[in-house]
Amino acid sequence: MLHRCFLFFAFASGISLMGFVKGEENLDFKLQLQNKDADSGEYVMEHREERWLASQTAIIVCDVWDYHHCYNAVKRLEEFAPRLNQTVVKARQLGCTVIHAPSDCMDAYQTHPARIRAVENPVAAFLPHAIREWCSQIPAEEMVVYPIDQSDGGEDDDPEDHEKWAKQLERLGRNPKMPWKEQLATIEIDPAVDYISDRGDEVWSILEARGIRNVILTGVHVNMCVLGRPFGLRQLARNGKNVVLMRDMTDSMYNPKQWPYVSHHEGTRRIISHIERHICPTVTSDQLLGGEPFHWKESGNPKNDGIHSSETSEFRGRENPRVNWKRVRFSEVNDSLQDLQLNEGEVAWFRRVIKLGEVAERSVPRLRLFGDTKGSAWLDGVPLKRLSSTAESSIFEFPTEHIQHNDYYLLAIARSEMNDVKTPELLINDVATKLEGQWECRIATRDVGFLGQIPLPAKFGGSADIVYESQDPCWIPRVMTRAFEFTKGIEGPACDQNGMLYAVNYQSEGTIGLVTPSGDADLFVRLPAGSVGNGIRFERSGEMLVADYTKHQVLRVDPTSRRVTIHAQDKRMHQPNDLALSNDGQTLYASDPDWENGEGSIWRIDPNGACECLASGLGTTNGIEISPDGKTLYVNETNQRKIWSYPIEEDGRLGSRKCLCSFADHGLDGMRCDVDGNLYVTRYGKGTVVKVSPAGKILKEIPTLGRRPSNLCFGGSDRCTLYVTEVEYQRIVAIRVDRPGRE
Repeated sequence: MLHRCFLFFAFASGISLMGFVKGEENLDFKLQLQNKDADSGEYVMEHREERWLASQTAIIVCDVWDYHHCYNAVKRLEEFAPRLNQTVVKARQLGCTVIHAPSDCMDAYQTHPARIRAVENPVAAFLPHAIREWCSQIPAEEMVVYPIDQSDGGEDDDPEDHEKWAKQLERLGRNPKMPWKEQLATIEIDPAVDYISDRGDEVWSILEARGIRNVILTGVHVNMCVLGRPFGLRQLARNGKNVVLMRDMTDSMYNPKQWPYVSHHEGTRRIISHIERHICPTVTSDQLLGGEPFHWKESGNPKNDGIHSSETSEFRGRENPRVNWKRVRFSEVNDSLQDLQLNEGEVAWFRRVIKLGEVAERSVPRLRLFGDTKGSAWLDGVPLKRLSSTAESSIFEFPTEHIQHNDYYLLAIARSEMNDVKTPELLINDVATKLEGQWECRIATRDVGFLGQIPLPAKFGGSADIVYESQDPCWIPRVMTRAFEFTKGIEGPACDQNGMLYAVNYQSEGTIGLVTPSGDADLFVRLPAGSVGNGIRFERSGEMLVADYTKHQVLRVDPTSRRVTIHAQDKRMHQPNDLALSNDGQTLYASDPDWENGEGSIWRIDPNGACECLASGLGTTNGIEISPDGKTLYVNETNQRKIWSYPIEEDGRLGSRKCLCSFADHGLDGMRCDVDGNLYVTRYGKGTVVKVSPAGKILKEIPTLGRRPSNLCFGGSDRCTLYVTEVEYQRIVAIRVDRPGRE
């Protein structure tokens, strides 16, 4: 725990305090987001006020092209473009950085000063993994139902108007399918200070070079490019920027003839609601310009245009699998489709978006389909070659000549039988990976036609909830929960035996939050009045032990009833801070810092709750952990920046300590061991996790997307995911590592 003593470390470690320089413009925003109500579990609209420095803020104008293939999209853009230009001009006047990002149009700007400025900007020292690539999904989206069907491309033109528009584009010498060549002239580009780029690495480097923490996304289209581009909402959110969508300065590509059969503007509102729930908050242009937010003329009632509405959207719609695409999970398919038996002449179609580029460079990917030896499969409409069939399964080969590096594809499967349905497998170098997660399913008659293709590339037309991607490589930090879902007291991460993650102080002090592997956070339990948790550990029985530092005690929480009782209490403790659990699964060791006097102690807490001080007169003891063999206790001193090792005697007491390693700057906080005995330690103020060998050698340092990581734990199905609580943005960051945790 460091958040309550941060001022000391700011001066001792040279950390810059988050303040506001005299004379600089402050931007006051009212962020809109949706969180689950702790009692009902329903999403409710919330607002959070934030003050940003203009010099640390950028506004990105996404894909506001001069022409578009959809006539109605052009008309809507022309309606709000003047207001968007006013917003951009005002942001620039206030001192914000303006980045114009008309994708695929860089040839038109080769000699423009704003483009040259972007190209000549130095490459950032840290470039996030896959920052040059499209991002079709972040984990929080996979477990929900994407609110609209955009697989037809989203065009809502009247056919006659669309045909006239296409002919007009041809007369202008434009490709009717991709007519854009530059940004709409309505949006002014200042050659003296602005930037032009459509590359994720360039945009990221601009943000880093200018010290930009906050990013506002504007432009079109919100359900495709604004979300998915390499500089879009998903990439910036998962890589740690404080990003928001300006919800009245955007539009969607949604056709009301598609599910859920609502008006275009209602479809846009549902996408905005999805973003507020699972990706980032939103703001409106009036917060820069004053007055009222922008409203569409044709929407009539402002409540129907997705800008002001305080109502939340429900995404249930009409999911009749014989009319629309129904969401199913293959592991549950027999249960979820038991009432949808195939009739004579019917076919069950399944489809999913998969990312295949990297694997195609190393080998020829294959698909194993279980049951129904007559089934077929396609990739973006191209048939997969059947290599073999048995009574149990069929093997198909992907058409690698159609696969490009790091791109998304629509995998479609047609089944004429529903016997022995199991999760399809992706085979790479004979290693099988189950394509688990959500698929779309539709039951159709044979004369309906081919349903294995969509008119747009899968990354545009595919729904975010049906995307499959392989896991990130090791050492890549990703934001797991949204910013500020927890308080500044976010601490004590621990995973239970089912892979669920817990951390203290969710939404308010004195609580414990539960976080699913996809990053969906909810309230788990409220602690008794006056209690505030810190470190968490799980006994082998599955019961949770929580350090309650305000009441000098350790609490016990029953995971089923959520009943909270006192496990141990000793008023001699300043506080139990972090906890370590011995190999017997019952004996606790607790660090006990005295922040005011810069001292600390170590306590042992026996299974019966008896407490014994094992060492005192130390520095500010904080992170604490036990080696995999159970013979060594590690504890760090935050102020003194040292990690000590103690031999654990047979009676549970400690032998003479040795200094494992020390650091010249920045605080130390939480610690955990992997199965090899390497320590992972959060560097509070430096914004990293350091990996230290049992001999005290620093093996690796990993960024945590925030300067104040407080604690960490191992989790995931293979215990190779490191979860880090981060105080600056009050969120959890996930990092894949090469070896499982000791826990």
